[in-house]
Amino acid sequence: MFEAALYDVLFIDRSHNCPTPLPTPNDIDGSEVLPNRPGSARLVRIQQRFITKFGAHVRPIEAYNMLYVAKATTVPVPKVYAIYQRREKQSTVTYIVMQYVQGTTQHSWTCGVASTKLTLRTYFDQLRQLEHPGYFGNINGGPPLDDIFSATQGANEIKGSFATEDELADWIIRIYSLEIGERADSKTRYYQHVLPTVLRSDGTPIFAHNDFQRKNVTVQDDGALVIVDWEFSSWYPAYWEYSTAMFANGCWNDDWHEYVRIALDEYPNQSLWLSTFKLEMWS
Repeated sequence: MFEAALYDVLFIDRSHNCPTPLPTPNDIDGSEVLPNRPGSARLVRIQQRFITKFGAHVRPIEAYNMLYVAKATTVPVPKVYAIYQRREKQSTVTYIVMQYVQGTTQHSWTCGVASTKLTLRTYFDQLRQLEHPGYFGNINGGPPLDDIFSATQGANEIKGSFATEDELADWIIRIYSLEIGERADSKTRYYQHVLPTVLRSDGTPIFAHNDFQRKNVTVQDDGALVIVDWEFSSWYPAYWEYSTAMFANGCWNDDWHEYVRIALDEYPNQSLWLSTFKLEMWS
């Protein structure tokens, strides 16, 4: 007889009132596998109304970010029903059970939809108006969840959040130096000189989605928007959201930048510097 694998329950929506039980990690097999990017977390649809995102690189804080935004704003996010974890071989796998949102993404909505741009502006304005905790970092007080601080050499040296923009800039330069190595010592010294004056806003932490791009905005059949994928969200300087969104523009082969400049305040100077920085580290 098949024995269900054990798992830990980190969160469960006690208000869930449905005759159908919430899915668990043991309900993954046989579910509908949804298309996703190679190498990223797996997505499956269960019972036509739930979606489970899971994998060794999925973190519970992604779900907690959505719970926070849903409680503190009217920004539409998928409803989170449960968070599970279990040990599988040599890794811990996180499972996030959330609402399945039917709609379109990618290029199908980017051209000529003025109402979409203005609606996105109201949502990002709400995020910017959230009361900040007095640091730059994730909602649990750790480092920001951007790949710069989590997927680079030296990232494991960062033990907590950053108290000031200067401290954040110092760590960016340190990580750059570790990623590039001695071949860029002169460039590192140049960045040490200029970045503290360039990567500058008013010093106020702003809660950012930090992955604003086409694929993360779902347009439902009635035109309503839902913003998905909150795995990189944290408290960042005011320029960070715009910079990340512009870096995602990639090939510059459509009008994506028009959406960005209407939905977000523009910070072209900081954006160009951060984009250059990332390209030098990761190209």
